[in-house]
Amino acid sequence: MTIAPHPIPSPAVWQILREHKTFRAIWCAGLVSLVGSWMQNLGAAWLMTDLSPSPAMVGLVQTAQALPGITLALVAGALSDMFDRRRFLMTVMAWQTFITAALAAMTAMGLMTPWMLLGFIFAVGIGGACQVPAMSATLQEIVPRDKVVGAVTLNSISMNISRAVGPSLAGFLVAAVGVAAAFVVNSLSYLVFMVVVALRIPRAQMRQTARQSFYATLISGLMYARRAKRFQAVLIRGFFYFVFASAVMSLLPFLARQELGVTASTYGPLVGFVGIGALITAFVLVPLIARRWNRDQVVLGASVIIGACLVVMGWIHSYAVFAAVLVLFGGAWMISMMSFQVSSQMVLPGWVRGRGISMSMMSFTSGMAVSGALWGQVAHYTNLTTTFTAAGIGLIITAALTYRFKISGNETDEG
Repeated sequence: MTIAPHPIPSPAVWQILREHKTFRAIWCAGLVSLVGSWMQNLGAAWLMTDLSPSPAMVGLVQTAQALPGITLALVAGALSDMFDRRRFLMTVMAWQTFITAALAAMTAMGLMTPWMLLGFIFAVGIGGACQVPAMSATLQEIVPRDKVVGAVTLNSISMNISRAVGPSLAGFLVAAVGVAAAFVVNSLSYLVFMVVVALRIPRAQMRQTARQSFYATLISGLMYARRAKRFQAVLIRGFFYFVFASAVMSLLPFLARQELGVTASTYGPLVGFVGIGALITAFVLVPLIARRWNRDQVVLGASVIIGACLVVMGWIHSYAVFAAVLVLFGGAWMISMMSFQVSSQMVLPGWVRGRGISMSMMSFTSGMAVSGALWGQVAHYTNLTTTFTAAGIGLIITAALTYRFKISGNETDEG
């Protein structure tokens, strides 16, 4: 079955929620969990600005969150292809519930230190590294293949709804009660997601890969990636995109506090403008983009917009103007992320989907980890204006240089 080259559908994808009950339940539970995750992300970044005045330490929060995706994602992808994904996901979410509860307790007791916070963030990231490939690979088991693009779009919309809502809620909650409260909410959100997975995702039949050894499963996935040129293009372009574009999210807490003088209650809504921009793009601009450009053109155009936003951010000292730029950034971020996610889903045959998605996750999170460490150090030794200008120009240059690696076109169902 051939898929059309334009991957970004219209808002009519909401019909998928009405037609597929299991996907609807997972989507709603995932939205709750994502809101909790964004609340924790804001809380952790804001807490680090209290624990340490260094932009390098603030940047390492994103690095600690991303590192498990580099070190464990491929292993998690192989395991998700070998075993019952329902049980695997439940185990992972139980881990995330426990770790975030412990993080909340240590914070509430005033025992948190900068390096301890990074350790907890890394531990939560372990769960994320295991959850993402398994959850993404499950997508084509709960919706038909011809609805996958729409389902990916809905998941992207869910991410950006949570990005708009979660930080704002966290900002008010942190200001009113304290950072630990944001961590408690996230722990409960993981518990909700775990219950829905247990009730809604059916037990999987034994997979072909379950009859292979773990080593054989791992090697066969790597061999596939070695010969799949379009999949390699997704990995290459995704890595360089995240190295530069993620500078915004890694240093935004420090920039907002030092340059804009915001408090916790106003920082949350500021981050929420990223989600607002993404939602406007999803509901207003997506149909126009789908008719005019393919994924390669979308990623290039979005990278140019984000690069320009980065350069401008380094010079802004007005909250209102900065919020407007974040709206533009959020729209470009959403459309590029959707393009990468759709490419990862549609190019992978079923037998290697978990491992393939884990490899794309490794590429993306590697870029984010490098971004957090790199730009935090650049800001430490120079200033935020230089840092954001360099990141913006670097993104535009690398997007142009990697454009020859094509991620769009007609994909064929390989099983």
